[in-house]
Amino acid sequence: MKKTLIRFASLFVIALTFQIVALAQFPEDALRYSSSNLSVGSRSLGMGGAFTAVSDDYSGVFVNPAGLGQIQMNEISFGLSHDAFGNTSSFYGNSQSFNNSSTNINSLGLVYAVPTTRGSLVIALGYGRQTDFTSALSFSGFNPMSSIIPRLFNSDTTLDLAYNLNLQRSDGSTPFVDSLTQTGKILEGGGINHWSASASVEAVRNLYFGATFSFISGSYSYNRTYREIDSRNHYQSQPFDLTSFEYVNTISDDISGFNARLGMLYKINDRSRFGLAVKTPSFITVKETFTDEGTSVFDTPINGSDTYFYRLPDGAIEYDVRTPFSFSGGFAYDASGLLLSGDLEYTDWSQMEFTNTDATLLALNSDIKQIFRPTLNIRVGGEYSFDAVHLRGGFAYLPSPYNDDPSSYAQKYVTAGVGFTIENAIGIDFGYSHGFWDTRHVNYGDYDINGNATSETTEQVSTNNFISTIAFRF
Repeated sequence: MKKTLIRFASLFVIALTFQIVALAQFPEDALRYSSSNLSVGSRSLGMGGAFTAVSDDYSGVFVNPAGLGQIQMNEISFGLSHDAFGNTSSFYGNSQSFNNSSTNINSLGLVYAVPTTRGSLVIALGYGRQTDFTSALSFSGFNPMSSIIPRLFNSDTTLDLAYNLNLQRSDGSTPFVDSLTQTGKILEGGGINHWSASASVEAVRNLYFGATFSFISGSYSYNRTYREIDSRNHYQSQPFDLTSFEYVNTISDDISGFNARLGMLYKINDRSRFGLAVKTPSFITVKETFTDEGTSVFDTPINGSDTYFYRLPDGAIEYDVRTPFSFSGGFAYDASGLLLSGDLEYTDWSQMEFTNTDATLLALNSDIKQIFRPTLNIRVGGEYSFDAVHLRGGFAYLPSPYNDDPSSYAQKYVTAGVGFTIENAIGIDFGYSHGFWDTRHVNYGDYDINGNATSETTEQVSTNNFISTIAFRF
């Protein structure tokens, strides 16, 4: 984990210090656009996302399109989701909590069962929100060991934030090296949407094949406010009697692309089903704009002013991301109204890569090979039906894709749900998941003699996701 953090932090410092050359990308960008939510659709969410061998409603478009062939009635469905993200951080003994949330259309779909004389042919068109980027981080504490200011130096004074805020001497050195209170707030938002067309056919009795092709759209926003405050009046000499320094960074991404998903489902008998699905790489184009600005405040005015503001030239870049293949397999067993389902999903995250961009960003592909590893996601779920009521529950375990991360960094989800069927024509479903895991972030690349970061947060993350879906079948 330490090597991973050192590499991650060093790339972040490059982004801060050499904005025009290295811009704002690092391996986590590839991971962001390669990851997906636990589920699209409330029924699948309530069953822990263990849907590869089930997939018999519209959400099968995004799990295993072969399962759509089991649908015998036409269906129009609509879903809403609410995502709540909570983060409790620890920084030099101080604990802070910060929350963020978003509400979005989760799905909108049409499923049409084509009349056939034998077997089945089902097509589906619609929308699904595959990924939500909602997150938050807040921290504050006195750091006796380091400061970010020395790492803002740039030989080009136009890009030297510290120089333009009077935080450096004429030779590029700075007295601000430690003993400052550091605070920060980060908010992230946006998401990835799939506009999909699917088809499933029963090739021979009880054997279904399906495919989904998706156009991808979306956005990502990042807003970071970082401050260093001379709370103990450590710096008093002129002209460096600092009160505070504030750095604000924003990133805005426009996302587009495409991918496909192939699936197979076999009904072994009336009770058992087996499913396989392959998600092809997504080919994603990112158009990014970003800004960096800072403000310094001094106890004693310098040249008649105690406050200085400087904004670096705004930046823009376009690059492509190729996400990895994902392979999933699942088994479901239905006995007297109790449906049990389990999934395994394999992804080799080291296959992510940046493409169609400059050499600096392409060089990060070698870092991706070293930082990331394959993972095997485990999902289990169940559904108990009586009369027109369906009760659901599930659990998902998603290991961290970073090399050397401990098990506490794996994402764990406990899920539940309930559904109601009215006159065999209207289905109303609610799904809920609670996620929890640990993580940490390095604020900038400074390390002590033992290789430990001198400014990092350790964090406990919790998420709550609600999805409600209504479907009309005819």
